[in-house]
Amino acid sequence: MQRRIVKAVFSVAGIIFISRLLGFFREMVIADKFGTSAGYDLYLIAIILPALFYGVINFSSIYLFVPYLSKKRNNEDITDNSSIWYSIWPVINSVLILSVCFVVLIILFAPYIMKIWSKNFTNQEFHLVVFYCRITAFIVILGVLESFMRAYLNVKKIFTYPAAGYIVYNIFFISAVFILYKRFSVGALVIGLLGGLIIQDIYLFLRIISFDPFKRFNKAIFSEETKSVLATGGILILIEFINRSYFLVDRYVAQKFGEGVISALNYSQVLIQLPDSIIGFAIGTVIFPLLSEAVVSVNNQRFTETFKKAIISSMLLAIPIAVFFFINATELVYLLFHRGVFDQRSVMITASVLKPFTPSIIALFVISLSIRACYSGGWGRYVLYFAIIIFITKFVTTLLLPRWLGYVGITTATAVAHIGFASLMLSLIVKRTFKKGKAKFFVIIGKLILIGVLTAFLMTFVNEELAVYLNRFDRWDVLFKLFLSGITLLFIYIFSLYVFGLKKVMLFTRVSKK
Repeated sequence: MQRRIVKAVFSVAGIIFISRLLGFFREMVIADKFGTSAGYDLYLIAIILPALFYGVINFSSIYLFVPYLSKKRNNEDITDNSSIWYSIWPVINSVLILSVCFVVLIILFAPYIMKIWSKNFTNQEFHLVVFYCRITAFIVILGVLESFMRAYLNVKKIFTYPAAGYIVYNIFFISAVFILYKRFSVGALVIGLLGGLIIQDIYLFLRIISFDPFKRFNKAIFSEETKSVLATGGILILIEFINRSYFLVDRYVAQKFGEGVISALNYSQVLIQLPDSIIGFAIGTVIFPLLSEAVVSVNNQRFTETFKKAIISSMLLAIPIAVFFFINATELVYLLFHRGVFDQRSVMITASVLKPFTPSIIALFVISLSIRACYSGGWGRYVLYFAIIIFITKFVTTLLLPRWLGYVGITTATAVAHIGFASLMLSLIVKRTFKKGKAKFFVIIGKLILIGVLTAFLMTFVNEELAVYLNRFDRWDVLFKLFLSGITLLFIYIFSLYVFGLKKVMLFTRVSKK
């Protein structure tokens, strides 16, 4: 089991790494062409509603479909693919209809809702915001199709093929920007977004078609199990809606700080989410079906061991990454984005909002795994309670902190919210599933966090010395500084693991077969 899990994780991580490199190249192209400009701010405002509902439907559907399909596969009464497809079509149909309703609502209410985030725009700019909002609304439907196909393939233990779908998406998006930006300006981003998702869905469907999904097509919308599945789905949608509404608050507050802050927030978010989107996504993709299967087979010990070792392994990786981002925020932004119209002002704004955001890297790893564990265990209502509490926290802190810290307070508030959500989720799972070893588990977590703080403290002195000998804003010197900083950080971190008695903490140690 251990070798199979590790192999699957690294296979998915390899594909995702290539995809995220392309995704980063996409962001670099956007930075080169649009920088932290008013035009890019306009685009980011325009896609607020479509991006929100796409994220909500896409992720809630994955969280819904994986446990649901795992249960169907373990049902002894269903022994062939055609029978499974016939029984799940009503659920697919109902979720698709729901997504269509969301699209219609966005198209109808965009002129009214978008006024909230468009106070500083002219009438012409506002009409352009509404136009882009309505066009990109169709990504919600594409997101449902994508999430189901990914979930189905993952449950069938097919991981690398669906992961490569992001590569297809990024290639199309980048090509659209390069070819069309001079003619359509930020409209090229809209074309890249829509076209990339369509091509990606076609790519996923080419793999799904081998399982004969239409052999026993069922046009029904409701079945005996649809009601319970949609009830669960309703909770998931509410949770994802709350969790993904942070950027609505951020972009509303950011308006008063002037041109480019909204863009800077977006670039910093891309950087913060990168580690979890590669490593966390790979671990979560492989672990989610295993957790769901452990619940179906009523194997609490296997569930606990799988979750515990996934969390420890994830934090073992996330902490040094977060420290590296924290101490090298300016250098990272400069190296990755400083080109074209992304000037020195853009670098400083983006780096300033990135630095207090870095604790979220660790929190997102924990959240990513914990939320899958909760959905596998059927504890969605607790996640909903936590999401509401944390959103209120996020809302209040985002209103208060920028008064004292400026726009840096926006990402500080997000980091506080992420840490709070991760802590609540982790506490819930430990309380409900750990029969023994709770204290030892939290001691390991505490030691890892302490090591991270100690490493960050020591590395501030190291970086000060490096800055003396290296030009801060020469690209090759910056790259060399990052290399030296990373090597030194890794040495301090690994040495600290030995000092604190954590040398046996390894990525995905043996998972119990019981």
